[in-house]
Amino acid sequence: MESIGIPQSYYEFYAEYITPLESAIEYTLAQVEKISDGCKEEFGRSPVENVRYRIKSPESMSEKLRKHNLEVNSENAVHGVYDAAGVRVVTSFLEDIELIAERLKSASGLKLVSEKNYITSPKANGYRSYHIIFEVQMQKRVYIEVQIRTAAMDTWAAADHRIQYKKLTPDSSVVAQELKRCAEELARIDTSLQRLVSVYLSEQQKRSTSE
Repeated sequence: MESIGIPQSYYEFYAEYITPLESAIEYTLAQVEKISDGCKEEFGRSPVENVRYRIKSPESMSEKLRKHNLEVNSENAVHGVYDAAGVRVVTSFLEDIELIAERLKSASGLKLVSEKNYITSPKANGYRSYHIIFEVQMQKRVYIEVQIRTAAMDTWAAADHRIQYKKLTPDSSVVAQELKRCAEELARIDTSLQRLVSVYLSEQQKRSTSE
């Protein structure tokens, strides 16, 4: 499906599952758009800042399967692990994450498999995000991972990826400490901004009801 730009090597690796994976992504994107449009009507704004998506590259998936002691093949790539297809939703505020997550979980066609809240329980390195695995029945049964995070969390994750995966520095312990400090600082900023917006909206509502 050319609309999401899948290279030929992906078709060869995922074989008969590639079209269902593409369809699962497009279906999930449509549900996110429906949530966005619904919130615009309901609240006057969309909680969705931007959306990205991908099918995990054959190289990355092969590495992950070997790490899990699974044979490298299309069946295990789709049913042995659950993140061959992925959609990432970026929001402005913390409250938007729960809103999007709950509405996705109630969307038809997306069957909840598991969820992990790395916001209330961050990873040891400071990583924060909300992960949900859905089962989607297209031409075949496939799975899709949806990650929901604020723009601040997304910026931190991008920095972590560049540093850790591209090995830009030899002093990993110092970098790890600094990354964790930045993650905690950004988390405080997210919380402060959410509190500020909540107070402002509360004051606006009080003025509207008193007029």
